[in-house]
This record gives sequence, C-alpha cells and structure tokens, in this order.
Amino acid sequence: MIKDLQLTRDKSGKILSPISDFRADKLTKDLMAIMQSDFAISSQIMTTPHKEFNNMTLIERQTLCQKKFNNWQEAQSDDPDLAWKSNAIRPVSRNKVISIAAHLTGSILYPLIAAQNDDQEEDKDAAKVMKMLVEWVNDNYDYAQTFVYSVIAALVNPASILHLEYCEVMRTIKEINEKGGWERKEVIDELMSGFVTSIVPLDELYIADIYEHNIQKQGWLFRIKAIPFDQAKKKYAGQKNINYVEPGLNVMFDETTDTFYEQYDENLRDRLVYEAIYYNRDEDLEIPFLNNIPIGDPERPNPRKDKLYPFIKFGFEPIDEGKFFYYKSLVDKTLPDSDLIDVLYQMIIDGTFLQLMPPTAIYGDETITSSVVTPGTITVLKPESKINKLDVGGNLAAGHNTLQMVEDSLSESSQDPRQAGQSTKGSQTAFEVSRLEENARISLGLTGKMISFGVRDYGRLLVDSILQFMTVAEVGEIAGLKYKSFLLPSKTGMQKTKKVILDGELPDMSTEENDLIESYNILEEEGGKDGEREIYRVNPEIFRRRKFLIRINPESIIQPSEAVKKALNLEEYDRAVQNPLANQEEIFRDLLLGSYDATKNDVDKYITKPQPMAPGAAQEATESPLGKLLGANIGTQPEMALKA
Repeated sequence: MIKDLQLTRDKSGKILSPISDFRADKLTKDLMAIMQSDFAISSQIMTTPHKEFNNMTLIERQTLCQKKFNNWQEAQSDDPDLAWKSNAIRPVSRNKVISIAAHLTGSILYPLIAAQNDDQEEDKDAAKVMKMLVEWVNDNYDYAQTFVYSVIAALVNPASILHLEYCEVMRTIKEINEKGGWERKEVIDELMSGFVTSIVPLDELYIADIYEHNIQKQGWLFRIKAIPFDQAKKKYAGQKNINYVEPGLNVMFDETTDTFYEQYDENLRDRLVYEAIYYNRDEDLEIPFLNNIPIGDPERPNPRKDKLYPFIKFGFEPIDEGKFFYYKSLVDKTLPDSDLIDVLYQMIIDGTFLQLMPPTAIYGDETITSSVVTPGTITVLKPESKINKLDVGGNLAAGHNTLQMVEDSLSESSQDPRQAGQSTKGSQTAFEVSRLEENARISLGLTGKMISFGVRDYGRLLVDSILQFMTVAEVGEIAGLKYKSFLLPSKTGMQKTKKVILDGELPDMSTEENDLIESYNILEEEGGKDGEREIYRVNPEIFRRRKFLIRINPESIIQPSEAVKKALNLEEYDRAVQNPLANQEEIFRDLLLGSYDATKNDVDKYITKPQPMAPGAAQEATESPLGKLLGANIGTQPEMALKA
C-alpha cells in the first residue's frame, strides 16, 4: 500500500531485495490481498484526471489552488530583454478567503443537542448535561481553532476533512521519591491523549467511490501518512508484529514467490514509518499497518460503538447535485478571474513603465549609452545624431477599466468589497449597507449550510465518543472503580462555575422522596442558593441509555456586523428625535450614546438631570401650546413635560 515503491530486480526479473523476517498466516495474507486490491482502486481514483476538476487529478487541482492562495509568483526571467517586465500579482484570492473566513467564523458554530428517554419523551436534563460535556471537550481540546482552520481549508481545497478519535497514550516518566532518588513510572501522556481532532490532507485519504458523496457510505477508506518511528512505537506498544517494524524499511509481499521482502525507502529518511489504517464498513474492520506490516489482530473491528468512520467532511460549494465526493472551493471558483487580474495588473504596470521611461531610438553612427538620461549629465553629440522617443501607443485607461470589470466579476463570485471592510466611493445609507449585508448573508448562506452539515456530523461523532469513553469508570489505585468529574469555569454570561459529577451509586430518582432528598443534598453541596457553583450529579448507566439528537442552526453563522447595527441605530435616532411621541431620553441613551463604545457603558454622565420646577411652572407648561398638544396630564407629570 505504499505509493510508487517497487521491489528491486535485476535484468532477468529476479528479486534482489533482502528477505524480511516478517511472516504471516493464511488469514492475514488473504486479508492483505483484499486490501491490496481495494487500495489499487483507491489509488486509481487519486491519480485519475476528472472532468469535475477540469481534467486534473485531485492533487493537481489542490496544488493549483494552494499556490494561488499562497500568492505563488513566477520567477523573474533571466532574459535581459524580458527581465524588466513585472511579475507582480494581486492577492485577490487570498483576500477573499480570509475575508469570508472571518465572516463565517465570526461566531463559532456549535452543535445543538436534544435528548430522548426510553419512552421517546424529551429529556431536557440529559440534553443539558450532554451540552456541558460537549462544551468541556471543546474548551479543552481547541475546537475553536480547529473550526477556523477547517473553514479555511474548505475555502482553499476541494474538501475539508477532519479526523476525530479518542486516544490514551502512555509515557514513561522518572518520578523523584522522598529519598532524592527516582524511579520509572508509566503514566498517561496528557498531551497525546484524549480527544484529538486533526485536519486530514486530501492526499492522505483514499476513498472507494468518488461518486458517493456521503463519507459514511464509502465501502472502505485508507488513511496513509508518515509518522516518526518513536511515535509509532508508543502508539502501538505491545501489539502483535510491532517488533518487525523498522524505520525506512517497507515490507513488500511478492505473490509469485509467496515471500515478504524488505525495500528501503529514501523518503522515510531512516526515522519515519508509513502508518496506513484500513477502514472497511461492510466487514467492520479498522486495521493499522506500519510499513505494510499489519499491527495487532488482522480482524480488528472498528472500536467505535456507533460503527461510523471517524471522519467529517464538508466544503465550500457542491460541484453537482450531491454525487461527486469533493467540492468546488472558493479559490477554484475565482481562479479564472484571479489569473486574468494578474495578467492585466502586470500589463498596466509594464505600460506605466513604458510611458514614464519610454524606449528611445538613436539615429547616426555615434555610440550612445543609457547614461545620457542621467540627471545633470552633459553629452555632446554630432549634428547628425538624434535620440527620439518611441511611441508605444499605451492606453492605460482601457487596462484600468478592464481590470475593474474583472474585479467586479470576481466580487460577484465571492463577496462584495464592503463586506471585506474596504471603503468604496460615495456614501451609503444604513438601509443600503444593510441590504448589502443581507445579500452577503444570502450568498454565503449556502456555504453556511455546507459548514453546518460538517458541524452536525462532528457533533454526532463527538456525542457518541463522550458516551463511549467519558462516562465509563476507571480503575483507581485505592478506591477501585471511579468515575470522572468535569468542571466548567464561569464565563461571560455564566456567573457560576458548573460541575458535572458522574455517580454510579446515585439512587433511583423515580420516587418523589428520593428526588427531594438528593436535591437538598446537592443544594447544600453547592453552598446554598447564593453559592458560586452549580452541581449536576448524573447516573452514567442511565445517561448512556438516552438517545441524543444533533441539530444545527446555520443561520447563526453569519451575524450582522457592528457597523450595520450602528448605522441603523443612528438612522433611527435621526428620525425619532423630531417625533413628539418619542421618549427622547431613552432614544438618546440607547440609539445615540449606545452606538459608541466609549459611552455605551456609562451613559448617565452625558445626560443632564432634570431641574426642579418652580411653583406655577407646571400650570404654565400645561397652558403652553405644546402642553395642550400633549394633553392635560402634563400638569400632574412635570418630568414628562421636561422631556417633551
């Protein structure tokens, strides 16, 4: 299953590679033959040009998009006659990606959770606890960072694929004892253990069918990557065949001789090994390989109880009606316009050079160098010698107009410049700006839905992983079986610290008496009604029996900008300030002062306090034309008369 690696043979075809010490039984050989056949199909998909990629392979299309995103430039020409030409490019694709990613990730999208009990009734308490556990995992394992990077990957590449797994990796430490000495001890590697979510490069994932859009319906998957040998030894310590693995040496099986051979791979540089994990949905398999050697049980089942692949996939826009596995990225969509912009940009720069310093023609037999154009230089020429500028006939205005037209076309395919924070000529009303944002919300709405599908799938995998790995008891050194507890520190909008305690001995809460007693016990543990924390005790056995449903709200992914909110507030203030029915103090507080950061938190110091009215002033106010307009009640409410 290693790409582009063949056994070394002589001219007659005899294998020159050394024989490996690795041996396999018939079951393992048969399974490896099936996997080799599956990998041949997957490899063909990876290396075949597809019309959906404009007759490019997946890797070629991805490489082209990544070069454009990273502002890759052609090298300057070595030809002196061409070296003066500009190779400048405009980072329009990168700017669009960063701008749209900023909009899409302005609010981190989290899965919403509902729960049902055994009677198919909604269980809000279980849903609330699961939501807190999901929040705990996301806070402790950098979900926000993964979400941002995965969105950028979807905008640049033909797909964004995430891998979610729960690991428990051990490491050996030296623990210092009381006598000043030390002893070795096996402990859990906190950095490498727990929930690990990583972005999968597309050249590492091999699929079974490119015209099956749903990754969970793929017949098989291969995840192949190079990892350090030391990391592989820790990850697969104690498993079958691990002792046959050596860095830099791949084990190749030859069917004609029924023998395993060793083949050196320069790409591994004597310190790496290829890790290939074979997933098969129908056969329920998840088999790891190191340098083509199967590790562990050759019939190892998928360890997930839900039997799903541990992968999540989403993209920018679908290519077709949902058949093709990959997507149309933003960079790919804007690539033609971006290339044309670069060409026009270079032509305009070159034309400007020609107009500022036009080429010259020399008439006569005198040798004249370019030093004659140096400021202050005096050059004596023969009468018959002449230097004339050449008319290159440049029309830079036409180039600028064409460039603007192409940039408008690119904006239609991605995002209006105003949404990227770029100023435009002329002023726009709050309504016009809000309509622009609404148009952007609509145009990005499809992308928001595509991302929400990925967040939904992530939530489904995460919830099942929480039930499988976080709600089970661990064997403690003293107390025997012990369940974990999870602490959620207070945040903005959440005043109290929350703590979820898994308790396998929690009594049956079906009776009102037990429920009341346990409620008072928890209230006392919280420190009373004014305590600084909330405690949730959960019976893990009952909790695991709940059915959890994952849903998502894609509309929340694109929020109105603060600039639009401010413009609408000020426009509303301008219209309401002249209305006699408006509460002037409140609109002054909320719409005018509340629109500025410097004043919104302390508006009272900007408001003049009403002065006590002199005797008889109320009667005068009532008899005034404005008092008659507002009604006789002004006489009994002088403060309202002042506001009016």
